[in-house]
Amino acid sequence: MEKDQMAEYDTKMQAKLEHEYKNKIENAKSISNQLEEFKLKYIQNLKAEMLEGELIKRQAEEDLEREKQRELARQKRALGMKQDLIEANKQQVRMQDESRQKELEDEEKIEEFARKKAARDLMKQERE
Repeated sequence: MEKDQMAEYDTKMQAKLEHEYKNKIENAKSISNQLEEFKLKYIQNLKAEMLEGELIKRQAEEDLEREKQRELARQKRALGMKQDLIEANKQQVRMQDESRQKELEDEEKIEEFARKKAARDLMKQERE
C-alpha cells in the first residue's frame, strides 16, 4: 500500500510538474510573442517617424526654395525699379539740358533781334 501511495504520489507529482512545465512553456511562448509584437510595433513606429521626419525635411526644403525664389523675384523687381529710376533721372536731365539749350537759343535770338533793331533804329536816326 505504501508503494501504491508512493506511486500515486509520484504520478500526481509528475502530472503537477508536467502541468507547471507546460504553463512555463506557454508563458515563455506568450512572452516571446509579446516581445516579437513589441519589436514589430517599435520598428513600425521608427519607420513612421523616419517617414514623417523625411516629409518634414522635404517640406522645409521646399519652403526654403520658395522663399529663395520669392527673394530673388523681389531683388529682380527692386533692380528693375532702380534701373527705371536711373533711366527716368537721365531722361529728366536730358530734358532739362534741352530746355536750357532752347532758352539760351531763344535768348540769343532775342538779343540778335534787339541788336538788329537797335542798328536799324540807329540808321533811321542817322538818316533823319
